[in-house]
Amino acid sequence: MNMISVRGANATAERLAEHAARLARENEALEDLTGLIAHEVKSALLHALLHDEPRAGLMRALELVDTILEAVRASQADGEVAAVAVADVVREILPDLGRTEANVITSAAGAFPLPRAALGLVLRNLLANAIAAGADTIYISTLSCGERCQLVVDDDGVGLDSQHGYATGDQLGLALCRRLVARFAGVIELRPRPGAGTRAVVSVSGADR
Repeated sequence: MNMISVRGANATAERLAEHAARLARENEALEDLTGLIAHEVKSALLHALLHDEPRAGLMRALELVDTILEAVRASQADGEVAAVAVADVVREILPDLGRTEANVITSAAGAFPLPRAALGLVLRNLLANAIAAGADTIYISTLSCGERCQLVVDDDGVGLDSQHGYATGDQLGLALCRRLVARFAGVIELRPRPGAGTRAVVSVSGADR
């Protein structure tokens, strides 16, 4: 075998090794996501069974499954993700949060580059966490940083350092949202809010995928 053939074989082996490693990472991420989804659906079903009128809880579990499937299908599709109006999604999900004393203020005038189902799931989780943290006021805004678009959810609740902490009842829900956003090359970060409370920042690319 000559030198050129050896180099070609080595290059092919390296590409195969990289491909195998990528598939292994994707399978691991898929298994993790599947586990998180199963936990969320099970929690919704158990919540329904503990109530005298389980129908609403069962419908919530079915809606959760549909929402996740729609978000995952959108993340697997080719082409650009259609941006959706944040204010419209907020109005849609507020009834899902039940009765709350928190005042939700939205100054997000534009659209955000996530599928409607994924954005609704993420916003529902972040707002529920803020309410669970005792927030009186929750501010929702958007901004652009270069090619990145950011969705910011500020609350004046107990904050990340509190013993009774942010997202006390929904840590796996937050992990699920992070997995979904990651499928669109995005991240969710939690930071202490200046003054008091928590700032959740959802950051994704505004460019075509």
